[in-house]
Amino acid sequence: MNISNVFVQGAMCFPQKKALIYADRSYTYEELNTMIEHVALYLRDFGVKQEHRVSLYLPNIPEWLMFYYGTARLGATSVCIASAFKREEMTHLVKDSLSSVVVTCEELLPHIPDRKEIPHVKEIVVVERDQTLRSIIEGKKMKAHASKPVECEGDDVATLLYTGGTTGVPKGAMLTHKNLLVSAQNVCYNEKMVPEDVGLCFMPLTHVFAQCHIMNSTFYGCATLVLSKGFDMDAVIASVVENRITRFYGVPTVYIRFLNNPDSKKHLRTLNYVFSAATSMPAEIVRQWQQEYGLPIHEAYGMTESASMVTFNHRYKHKIGSVGVPVGIVEVKLVDGQDKEVGPGETGEIVIRGPNIMKGYFNKPEETANAFRNGWFHSGDVGRFDDEGYLYIVDRIKDIIITGGENVFPKEVEDVLYTHEAVDECAVVGWPHPEYGEAVTAFITLKQGKVADEEALIRFCKEQLARYKVPKKIHIVNELPKSPQGKILRRELKKRGDGGIRIIHSSGRG
Repeated sequence: MNISNVFVQGAMCFPQKKALIYADRSYTYEELNTMIEHVALYLRDFGVKQEHRVSLYLPNIPEWLMFYYGTARLGATSVCIASAFKREEMTHLVKDSLSSVVVTCEELLPHIPDRKEIPHVKEIVVVERDQTLRSIIEGKKMKAHASKPVECEGDDVATLLYTGGTTGVPKGAMLTHKNLLVSAQNVCYNEKMVPEDVGLCFMPLTHVFAQCHIMNSTFYGCATLVLSKGFDMDAVIASVVENRITRFYGVPTVYIRFLNNPDSKKHLRTLNYVFSAATSMPAEIVRQWQQEYGLPIHEAYGMTESASMVTFNHRYKHKIGSVGVPVGIVEVKLVDGQDKEVGPGETGEIVIRGPNIMKGYFNKPEETANAFRNGWFHSGDVGRFDDEGYLYIVDRIKDIIITGGENVFPKEVEDVLYTHEAVDECAVVGWPHPEYGEAVTAFITLKQGKVADEEALIRFCKEQLARYKVPKKIHIVNELPKSPQGKILRRELKKRGDGGIRIIHSSGRG
């Protein structure tokens, strides 16, 4: 068992089919499989063995996936470090993972620390500088080799994906070959992927959404992946047209931008499937998109620790606002504070078990034991099931606002704000308050050409929410802080309540 076998399979069944398109270069399954084989041999010459870890500190370029699958082919573990990370952040992950090799590029080289700070690292590979590596990547070393991928046990770790960066100290989730292959199979089956599909990926490959849900699944299905370094509206539209993209993957922010740019509609006609992840999609945005584009925005529930998909909002019975039903043989239930299961319609913490769930957190036995209480992985998310078994995400446990003794889920307030015609994006947090403990506080950005003030927005909320859920304060800002994946960072907004960050602009009663 080895995740890199997706290319052995692709090269056998569709040798001349395009596997990857990047800028003006394309790679067939046969070419890419041979390149991955040579990269594996290149790493082996550095002494990389099955027990070693290789840190990938690269942007979305073909070399990233060549080293990802090349590392897996040796049975070693890839460590995924976001290219958005600066020196201190990347140094922490290299040290935490005990990596022996770091792969990077000229663009990111200034963030690589002195060797004395990472003494366990034996080699630093700069992809532009090594001529042997350039010969491989440029296709000059294309002689086939008879060696096969190392046959790993299903429980062997294939990759370390770091989680918790938006909420605290990152932890390395150990995803196994079985985790990755089960996840890819679940995505392909539930999304009905076929080899004729062409998917676009502009999300960072170091994130579970891009890596597991998009990249691994596309290659598992022998389809074509179009890779981009990041999201640029004009470039994305041009790529959709030029490459006749059929499958589009984004985050809520991206879909909101398209809705605010009606001219884009005529360029997206080749799309037959669209999907959103990374954070909950407001139901109102799904309704607007379906009305404008005639396609539902599909959603799933998943996380780094589950190698992506846990539930999927069914292609044949799509429910707006839900994240769907459990996939494959994955089990999901909701429990209360004493780990007792709750019934349909009741809220509880989402707990999961199945072959897609990580092995544990790297070198963190206490955190691992706490996450796997009673044999179930505890997600930290609050949800509810309806009578048909469809799951609805309520919020993160740690994001619950306790105001005057009442519990308020930020997402519930955000969903109401998104129905206001002037609201573009929003986030709700709890701010310290001398009387209530926490005050419900909203941050919003306005759609271009739209006008709203704090008093009007509060009145709007009062018409649809219980009084204790209505924001005490609404700040209209120019932008909201986001992670590299486009997730709004509520913790950064909460700092503003502690005087840590200056308000960009406030409207209303001050």
